Amino acid sequence: MYNFLQRLSGVTSFAMSTLMALVVVISLTTPFIPSSPTFDVSLHNVQTTTGRAMDPFDRTSRKAEYARLTFDLDADLSTMFNWNTKLLFAYMTVDYTTPGFETNRVVIWDRIIRNKRQAKLKLRKHHNKYALRNHPLTFEDVEGANLTLHINPVPYLGVMYDKPMVSLPFTIPRPTKPAANKA
Repeated sequence: MYNFLQRLSGVTSFAMSTLMALVVVISLTTPFIPSSPTFDVSLHNVQTTTGRAMDPFDRTSRKAEYARLTFDLDADLSTMFNWNTKLLFAYMTVDYTTPGFETNRVVIWDRIIRNKRQAKLKLRKHHNKYALRNHPLTFEDVEGANLTLHINPVPYLGVMYDKPMVSLPFTIPRPTKPAANKA
């Protein structure tokens, strides 16, 4: 017959094989769990100003154009939480194209949502959290842009994936020149 260690080895290898099969099934089926988040994004104002970058690594300190967005966000993402969701990473991007670069994506706002209570977002007249600046320091070649809300569900087990939720087209205006005071 078999001794105790041989039986323990057989039971353990069967348990590990079953557990690994279960892990594979969980990681493959989690993205297909139905969820119906509700969201509404509206853009109020887009302003462009000229200023100097406050970058400690850039000693040239050239003038650049910065865009400031004012937006509203109403979202209920609580249905995206299930037994395999650790947290949600929500972020907004501005996507645009220029002649030198085909794809430009700048993150202007983000939030980490750790539970269902935090999953109800209600932002009113909120400004971008991060600076919106084009690489050539001007927005003159930018024709149009899209404001996009993205959600990344972070699972306990499995693959992370990105869900772009809504996209709003808008234009980035040219900065206005301040009027000269004539005395």
